[in-house]
Amino acid sequence: MNKLKILLLFLILLILPANATTYSGGVTKIGQQQSNKIIDAQTKQPVEFAKISIPQQKFRTFSDMNGNFELPDIQIKQPTILNVEKEGYRPFSLTINNNQSLNNPMQIEIAQSEPFDINLDSEIIHLGDNSFSKNSASARDFKLKSSGASYSKDFIMTSNAKKSTNYLCIGSICGLDTLLAKKMGQNKIRTSAYSTPTEIFFNNQKIGEIKINGDGQRIKIPNSLIKPDAKNQITIKTGHNTYASNHLDYDDIELMNISILSE
Repeated sequence: MNKLKILLLFLILLILPANATTYSGGVTKIGQQQSNKIIDAQTKQPVEFAKISIPQQKFRTFSDMNGNFELPDIQIKQPTILNVEKEGYRPFSLTINNNQSLNNPMQIEIAQSEPFDINLDSEIIHLGDNSFSKNSASARDFKLKSSGASYSKDFIMTSNAKKSTNYLCIGSICGLDTLLAKKMGQNKIRTSAYSTPTEIFFNNQKIGEIKINGDGQRIKIPNSLIKPDAKNQITIKTGHNTYASNHLDYDDIELMNISILSE
């Protein structure tokens, strides 16, 4: 191969875009992108000054005027949560499973807020009893102390909520040691051990369960349970391990970005 051909080949490789992962509302797809980027889900335009953080690693940065951002050279041994916040947009988070996810360029699409969205909590929350196996899902990356076995939040929903379809949305959840999570390879605990699912309650009525770790999980809120123009309550209860016969051993989990979304 002569020098001219070598030079042409080098230039082609230089300008080819890198293979990237695009994240949008919990859906993952492969795209072409040369750097990490935040874009508007509807307009596809760059979003500047969005805050990107990895709470468990105490890392925070912001996107520039072109929506680009850089991630640190950190070691991810277990699934951890990356969070994106921007005023006027729905909070967004995704679970980073390994260092390969950080090393590959990411394009993240964030959706603008709707008038009746309710942001209940944008902080990372640890539920459980601080007692877990090193083989439990995400155990190595748990940094926070547990706030207890359950989380509750009171909020007001207007009468317009009954005219819409409403969902409890959990941006990201990790640490679940349920039987289904184990079958999917999300933890390495012993064969006979697993946890009951995380339970979701709305105004003291159970409306669903979460059995697997992941992002953008939604549970429909029955309109019949909504108290219009009055206080409503969401409660999230972590599961308990079925193998602990002499005491109640709660499953330690972490979750982030809890909101009520209307469609």
